[in-house]
Amino acid sequence: MSDLLEHLAPTRLVPAAHYGPTGAAGVVARTVETLSAATLVARKGATTRLLAACADAGLPLADGSRLSTGAGLDAVGIGPGRWLVFAADTDGPSLVTRLRALSAGLAAVTDQSDANLVIDVSGPKVREALAKGVAVDLHPVAFRAGDAATTVVSHVGLTFFQRDATPAYRFIVGRSFAPAFLRWLTVSAAEYGFALSGTGRG
Repeated sequence: MSDLLEHLAPTRLVPAAHYGPTGAAGVVARTVETLSAATLVARKGATTRLLAACADAGLPLADGSRLSTGAGLDAVGIGPGRWLVFAADTDGPSLVTRLRALSAGLAAVTDQSDANLVIDVSGPKVREALAKGVAVDLHPVAFRAGDAATTVVSHVGLTFFQRDATPAYRFIVGRSFAPAFLRWLTVSAAEYGFALSGTGRG
């Protein structure tokens, strides 16, 4: 399978296709292009007040590696007092304006909508495939729906969280590193049958 991808330029995404054995895919991945994103970073000494302000506005943030949802937003903890916030069906500037109002001046907000590629990964063999490079214990007792991690996979820094108990995961990868991550994922998942969509012809 790695030989199959050798013809691709390092900067190209892996083309959408079914890789590996025919039949039902054991791992399914698709890119998500309908989200806007922004970082929310608490100002020095303001984390507690920021948490309270966001909770009052309907977004009860968890100050840790967790997914928080509310007010039509998904917020992933990426460090102490730091979150990556996503919203559907809006643009980056509108999300930034909303977060600035919601955070009551207690945080710095930066549009990240074009910075990352978001990839949903699921399937009956997804844990087995991810275990080949994700240095996080994904056993259902150790890592559950809503849990998140910021880590390195195949030399690529990224953030991911578990969306539900099926399990399904969402990966947030810097766009310039997304081709390398998708190469790793394709090679890791191909033996189970890997269906990739949303990347076009690469």
